[in-house]
Amino acid sequence: MKRLLTLLFAVGISFSTWAQKQLSANEVAKLETEIEAQASKINTIKSQFKQVKHVNGMSKDLNSNGDMMYKKDNKVILNYTTPIKYQMVLNGTKVKMVNGGKSKVYDTNAAGASTNEMQKMISSCMTGDMKALKKDYKLLYFEQGQNYLVKIVPNANKKLFKEIEMEMQKSDKMLLRLRLVENPKAGKKGEDYTEYQFSNTQKNVNLQDNLFAIE
Repeated sequence: MKRLLTLLFAVGISFSTWAQKQLSANEVAKLETEIEAQASKINTIKSQFKQVKHVNGMSKDLNSNGDMMYKKDNKVILNYTTPIKYQMVLNGTKVKMVNGGKSKVYDTNAAGASTNEMQKMISSCMTGDMKALKKDYKLLYFEQGQNYLVKIVPNANKKLFKEIEMEMQKSDKMLLRLRLVENPKAGKKGEDYTEYQFSNTQKNVNLQDNLFAIE
């Protein structure tokens, strides 16, 4: 039995390796051009999301659900519906948190590094401006079945996140998954991460500017 389990594990690793192929420099250049072209046709996006918060050492992940809305340029809304109702509105350099009918407005830099990075990654993917990320990050592109996977490794001066992953559909280059992996704290083993899984995405729906207003 032990030998059988070892064999199955080895086969699983081999299959995973075959399933994920890193793109060449020419393939990356072509893909980035395609992403930019697809994104240029999109003004708004609305989708559902599931947020998974994994904290190493906790017996269960923390799961939340809600709706995401995006509008050019750099406007994002996350409406959390379960387990509690909560809203986050990001517009340019401002973020508004709404909880229990009370709202607070912050600068994105003051709202928390994870919020700032999440907005940057969603906006970059939706606008197709992946090349702009190369100033602060190393981007590695992989082909994975019907999707593309982008592993984004921050430069040494970016200390909050160890790695960021974006997964998008091959067909229309829409964002399917965003994972923010935190750098482990001193003396702590394992990785903490926050992952957003997007589904039921609609493009170019009518989203009024006042939805994203921050005063």
